[in-house]
Amino acid sequence: MVAAGAAGVQLLSQSAMSACPTLQVVIDLNAVPPLGIEGVAATAAGVETNGVIGYGALGVGGTKMKIHRAAVAHLFESNDQILDAEEVYLLALTV
Repeated sequence: MVAAGAAGVQLLSQSAMSACPTLQVVIDLNAVPPLGIEGVAATAAGVETNGVIGYGALGVGGTKMKIHRAAVAHLFESNDQILDAEEVYLLALTV
């Protein structure tokens, strides 16, 4: 689950997460308190809590930048490329 909401709004509580037994990973892109996902710190980078792996807005930033750099470098390999979501995902698996 990726949470990207308005600043100051909690989108997912601990109790809601507990009610979803298949939930494996949460990513909170909101770094403004209160956090968008309760219990996931902005700096979390793969922190497991109650069986759910959490990433906060700052914790996911380094990975996002690595993927961004790889995508831009790939685009410079030739001038006729277009990267769709699937291609960016495949690039992300290499970083």
